[in-house]
Amino acid sequence: MSLQERQPKVLEFIKKQREHNKVSHAYLLVGENDTAAVAYHIAQSLLCKAAGCGVCETCTRIQNHDHGDFIFVSGKDKIIKKEAVLEIKSRFLQTSLEDVPYKIYVIEDVDNASLVAMNSFLKFLEEPESDIIAILTTSKINRVLDTIKSRCMILNLEKPQPIDLENALVQEGFDKNVAHVLSYLSASLKEAKAIDLNPMFHKVYDTFHEIRAYYERKSYDEAGIFIQVQAIKEHKFDLESIRWFTQMHVVHYREDLSNLDLVKVALKIHDRIRPGVISSMLIDQFAYELNQIGKQ
Repeated sequence: MSLQERQPKVLEFIKKQREHNKVSHAYLLVGENDTAAVAYHIAQSLLCKAAGCGVCETCTRIQNHDHGDFIFVSGKDKIIKKEAVLEIKSRFLQTSLEDVPYKIYVIEDVDNASLVAMNSFLKFLEEPESDIIAILTTSKINRVLDTIKSRCMILNLEKPQPIDLENALVQEGFDKNVAHVLSYLSASLKEAKAIDLNPMFHKVYDTFHEIRAYYERKSYDEAGIFIQVQAIKEHKFDLESIRWFTQMHVVHYREDLSNLDLVKVALKIHDRIRPGVISSMLIDQFAYELNQIGKQ
């Protein structure tokens, strides 16, 4: 499915804003998937002379982070520091060399900005220039400062329908069980295929299915030891691997009333995943939480 098919409401809203010359000075895109894709689309639709054709020089330069009036800062893999915000301010104070109506910056996963960075960014938002547009993204809006949220137009993205993606993967020849898991870990066929090509995904997938045997026996202490050995010593899970591992728990046990404690543990650990967190500490915490279930 194309972005237009996955996020029709948001894209149509942006289109109408552009056509009526009522573009907001700051957007906060909220969702588990497609936030970066929508951010690029907004930037391209506002800077491209063809309203976001996706193929012209301007659109291509935006996608490649090579446009003088477009800045993309990501907090997906590292904490956003104050210096990144100051760099945006510094660049946009300079005279533009581009023939476009706006200067646009994207801060991906703004919830992973340091408090100092958020406060510095807030000052930037409080006194917006008429030609500067901020596009922020997050999957955890509760971590974004209320003062930042109040100064943005919040756009909630639509959640993908996993069953549609699962069926598409099965048609592509994927094992139905693998397709089911991938349909919850990704937002598109392309992303699902990319995850499947990652050797670590299959290590995580196998580890999850192996640990289920301990859960079935209610051997939570042994399950904790097993995951510490597999995820820390054997396979060295990184943060993305832990994200997949916790999501697999939610997908498999979310409708199993007898194992809701496992879902709670998985969600608890999943919520602690952020840049800078040591993955082995999260695994140790997971093992500890399993041990607590065993004591109940």
